[in-house]
Amino acid sequence: MTRPRPATGVSAWALGLLILLPVPLLGPLAAGGAMVAAYGTLSRQGPLAKTNAAAARRWGLIFLITSTSLLLIQLVWGLLRLAAPPVEATGFFPQGIPITLYVLVCVVHLVVVILGTLRARRGEAVRFGFLGRTS
Repeated sequence: MTRPRPATGVSAWALGLLILLPVPLLGPLAAGGAMVAAYGTLSRQGPLAKTNAAAARRWGLIFLITSTSLLLIQLVWGLLRLAAPPVEATGFFPQGIPITLYVLVCVVHLVVVILGTLRARRGEAVRFGFLGRTS
């Protein structure tokens, strides 16, 4: 008879894949929010699950705040341009900087989530230097 594997907290990282939802802007909100929310349940499933869920929670919160802030900056910038007197269009930049950074942050999120999911799946504690202390 095989012993069951201890909980690893992999689901907290896998929830970050919700960013792939085909609904514009909803995927990143759902991914970050779900990663943050998963900590409560997973923190009671053992030390490894708690460590990995804490790392996923911290990354989810960083991603949620960053991506939402960039979208709000883009919205405010666009509204200010609408309210300003008409100016000849000069190209995508500098007005497109926030949305470009948003796309870059989403790609980085996808890479971090895949790496975190794979590490947690192998039963390792997920530690990224930019997440700081997670337990």
